[in-house]
Amino acid sequence: MRPLFCSILLGFASVSVAQDPLPAAGSASPIAVNQVGYLTDGPKRFTSPLLKTGAFSIQTVKGNKTVYKGAINNHLGDFSGFKPANGAGEYSINIKGQKGTSFPFSIERNLYQEQFWQPAINFMIDCRSVVGTHPSAYGGCPWRDGTYYSYEVPSLLWLYAADPVFMEGMPRQINWQEDKQRVLSPEFRYDEKNPQSEDVMEAVTRYYTELEPPADKAPDAVKLIHWGLGFYLMKPYTKDPSQDILPKQIHGQVVAQFAHFLYAWDKLKLNRWIARSFYDKCLDFVLTHWKASGGLAIDPNWSTSTYSEPIKTDSGWVLKILHPYKGRHVPGHSILPNLYMYQVTKNRFPVLARDFINAAKNQTRWIIDSLDWNIPGATKGQRGGEFKTIVNLVWFLKNMPDQAPGELQHKIEEWAQVVVSRSDNMWDFRRYDLVDHWTIPEMNETGNLAGFPACALAAASVLKEGTLKSRLTEIAYAHIDNLFGRNPKMAAAANRPHKGYPLVENGWPIHYKPDVCARLELCRGGLDASPGTEMYPYNPQGKFRHPEGWIIWNASWNVSLAFLQTSRPAHENKNGADAAYR
Repeated sequence: MRPLFCSILLGFASVSVAQDPLPAAGSASPIAVNQVGYLTDGPKRFTSPLLKTGAFSIQTVKGNKTVYKGAINNHLGDFSGFKPANGAGEYSINIKGQKGTSFPFSIERNLYQEQFWQPAINFMIDCRSVVGTHPSAYGGCPWRDGTYYSYEVPSLLWLYAADPVFMEGMPRQINWQEDKQRVLSPEFRYDEKNPQSEDVMEAVTRYYTELEPPADKAPDAVKLIHWGLGFYLMKPYTKDPSQDILPKQIHGQVVAQFAHFLYAWDKLKLNRWIARSFYDKCLDFVLTHWKASGGLAIDPNWSTSTYSEPIKTDSGWVLKILHPYKGRHVPGHSILPNLYMYQVTKNRFPVLARDFINAAKNQTRWIIDSLDWNIPGATKGQRGGEFKTIVNLVWFLKNMPDQAPGELQHKIEEWAQVVVSRSDNMWDFRRYDLVDHWTIPEMNETGNLAGFPACALAAASVLKEGTLKSRLTEIAYAHIDNLFGRNPKMAAAANRPHKGYPLVENGWPIHYKPDVCARLELCRGGLDASPGTEMYPYNPQGKFRHPEGWIIWNASWNVSLAFLQTSRPAHENKNGADAAYR
């Protein structure tokens, strides 16, 4: 059996990267599965793109023993009812009358946490600007290729809150003192030939010399949270280097990351690891900059009237303007930070607290009245940031129902209905629209795949039991499957699976050119690419999209991993933080 956990601590298993993923040798009909595997009690589905109906069986890889039988309907096979004991070995799927089998996969009760959490943290460690795996800071933010909307710190807080005990049991890899000594040494050579990277070394120097460090024994996730916010305290003015018209400034979404931390301070008992003086600096930062950075307002860029439309050319669809497709201005992104700051300030600063709660109400009311889920740019078109809208709305409804505006429940249900209506296909894949586009026009949308489970599981948590809720949950898990091989290319999103995903047989077959941009090829646990419209519904030789990862992809993935954990039955998530953090 492939190793389940021990080999992913450092993530450098000796595995070659596949150059061109193909169906298993001798197979007359491809069988697309999640190559990592499935949760015992979760939805378990595969796609047979060339065979609409038929019979299938599941065999153990070791011993080739048949352990389950089922039927293929509309190219889909469902084996959710198969719930083997943990540690029973790997499995593969065989289609009656066809040669060959699917790639092997595992079924374990805690598979996703065991397989995905350490690589997720590894990526955040390696991708740090200057101090990570490359001495540069593309974009000038705490993480290479980061920007004001990339949500790194909140994503780490969500993940930590989902199971603090598991997180605290992870190996410690960050050594603050050693990192300080290395990057402040006269021999250290910072690579400043990157956009927006000026003043970074000054910020890093001040971070290591002016702030009290996190506790030596703090989990890496906490040290990363300290790093991200500490860096921004030293260098709060940023600019997105990728065709953004906004100037360098203190962006509201940077300030919002501090609000997440302030709310989590007591919930997660972060005073065990981080000095109170650091908390005070973060609180002062929010109180100084939140209103000025637009946190209390309704951003004009939320309006779908500002969205650009893709243009059809002889060579394909083209995006002349990247709004909303970068996900810079996700509607309602400031709702949850306002709610958090209301909770943080309601006793000490009641006048300020009133401003925060009123802003959250007004912003939520705007979404209810003004945002049309049927416009693709308002949902999937937000790329890696869509989850912010849905998670924020759901949190408001679940945790402050007496304060939430009316019709919020109905608005969330409408979103779920649109998602389900766009997912009736053999991949259980939420399309961009039902006309020309399966995926976001032109762009790589891996982050949307990674973040979508958070959207769907959050929304499902406030739906009544029934078909809509169960189908939405099924689609959420299908997007994890898509990331790890259940897609037309039958390839996982990681093009270097040996750096974090040892159970993956076929990684993404093309790589982004190395040693340019953010040097993400040096990071463990990266997610790089996925099929675009050109490969759907089943055209594995279709045109490739841009094959480069992005810190936003992994931040989105962190949030989905958190919701995958907290959405499980209580007896399977005993270590999660109190429900108010979910």
